[in-house]
Amino acid sequence: MSGRLTHPFPLLTARLPVQVALGVLIVLAPLVVWGRGASPALFGVPADSPWIPWLAGTLGALLFLLPVAWILASRIVDLLALALAQQALILAGYFFLNTTAWKLTGQGWGILHSAPLVVVFNAVGFAVFLTSLGVTYLFAVLTHARLGALNAPPAAYDARLRGLLLAVGLLAGAVIALPMAVSGTIPMLAADPVAARFAMIQSDAARALYHMGTALLPFVVGGLAVFILREPTRAFSIEGMLSGGIVVLQILTSNRLPLAITLLVTATLLCMERRFPRWLLLVTFAGYIVLFAGLSGFTSILRQDRSALEGRNVVEASLSEAFLGDNLIDLRDAAWVFSHWDGDPLLGRTYLGGLVAMVPSGVFPLKKEWHLGLTGVRIVGWDPEKHFGLRITFFGEAFLNFGWLGVIGLGVIMGCLFGVLLRRLHLASRKRPCCLTKNFETVLFMQMALPLANTSDAFTTWSMLALLAGVWIWVELPLRLRPMAAARPAFLPSHG
Repeated sequence: MSGRLTHPFPLLTARLPVQVALGVLIVLAPLVVWGRGASPALFGVPADSPWIPWLAGTLGALLFLLPVAWILASRIVDLLALALAQQALILAGYFFLNTTAWKLTGQGWGILHSAPLVVVFNAVGFAVFLTSLGVTYLFAVLTHARLGALNAPPAAYDARLRGLLLAVGLLAGAVIALPMAVSGTIPMLAADPVAARFAMIQSDAARALYHMGTALLPFVVGGLAVFILREPTRAFSIEGMLSGGIVVLQILTSNRLPLAITLLVTATLLCMERRFPRWLLLVTFAGYIVLFAGLSGFTSILRQDRSALEGRNVVEASLSEAFLGDNLIDLRDAAWVFSHWDGDPLLGRTYLGGLVAMVPSGVFPLKKEWHLGLTGVRIVGWDPEKHFGLRITFFGEAFLNFGWLGVIGLGVIMGCLFGVLLRRLHLASRKRPCCLTKNFETVLFMQMALPLANTSDAFTTWSMLALLAGVWIWVELPLRLRPMAAARPAFLPSHG
């Protein structure tokens, strides 16, 4: 029999999401350009619609319950499930708008008037996203899509990955500490942490390096946590000291988002490494949600008014600040932005900003003009030099750029992408012995995809892409070349 042998089942690769993304863009682009498909006026939402609270509550409940269902079915807490639960917390902010909207002087009525629109386009977006995810996942199951074969035993991959993580961890620690050293200020210990954090990132070079470090931090800590789980004595060696050290440095900068992502990544990698009982997975899921909300409120109190903790229960005070303060307020800020928006779609400007996210502002000044968060600040009339940026919910950027077609297009593309990645993650979690490197790559891909919904975080994608390239060069490539070398003949015939 001649010809090359082939496997009857497809591999889980990026081919399907790329094909779907191109198809969506080919279909929607003419509608946007020629048919005014980007116009937000195609479908209006009355501000006094009585069904909006029911829609917000139902969507929030689904974003909790659907992830819980697939966690129990797959027996793994995954990054996407936890990220969707975060979005449920953000949607819960709708029910606190009567408090949070009036914290912005003179903006309350405009926020309350625009909030229903924000709820509806997020409901449409998540409906499309979850449907696309489910269809893609089912397609992968029915076609028996599989993972590629390893070129070496898992231990060989992981031994090389450990060395890379230690090196990257030292780099991340250095660049996270660099802005504090350059500015001579430690935000969390300063009298005014917000002003100190602004002073810390005034240098373009220091800010770019700091952002790189915050993007690498979750994967260094998550990866090293798996090595510590495998051998607990490592907690007292370089793995434990390095992980703890860079987490402390990040806390001192007062930027809490990287810490939340660290929890996401670490929880997913640990659950892929070891099969925990379902009750423990539920405890982990619930614990993460409480910790995420509590950490948001607690760090906010530390930054703004530490006296608020005096004589109060710390947990109660932290959760109260999370929902009633300026923390889980993406929906409020989105309504604020859209209450000032002139309705003219940006037609991809902020996505271009994401593409140049790692270019220093001094080299490419338009980067600040195109940045999503700073665009929101300018729309509401604030000074972008005095604010870090506004978050406008999961589908807010798509609506701001391309209206309802943008929301639908993003939902289809991200649903297809995460359908493939979620199936890949579930298959990888069943492999025994575990290959941390392959698990690490899957989680890395998932986190790299999330900034598609908020390009303010696009710098993390570029930093993670560099980390992925490091994994491929230092871990994958040598092990791919080794079987080739072993397959060569021991000697070559002479030409004599």
